[in-house]
Amino acid sequence: MKNELEQIVKALVDNPEAAHVRAIVGDKTTVYEVTVVKEDRGKVIGKGGAIIKALRTIVHSNAAKTGRRAALEIVE
Repeated sequence: MKNELEQIVKALVDNPEAAHVRAIVGDKTTVYEVTVVKEDRGKVIGKGGAIIKALRTIVHSNAAKTGRRAALEIVE
């Protein structure tokens, strides 16, 4: 899931070389940390938070298939 999420984020931003996704795997939860440059943060969040909500939906549904939980955070 990390690689797919990173591809989506890199397609959204103007500086794809600065975009990174880090997966922190716990016992039952995986946290995906998305790091982008300050100027691209709005592109990942989207108008009214629409894009970040869609990304979180993808992450949650993928995790639910395996019986785990997942969270997606934008790191400053």
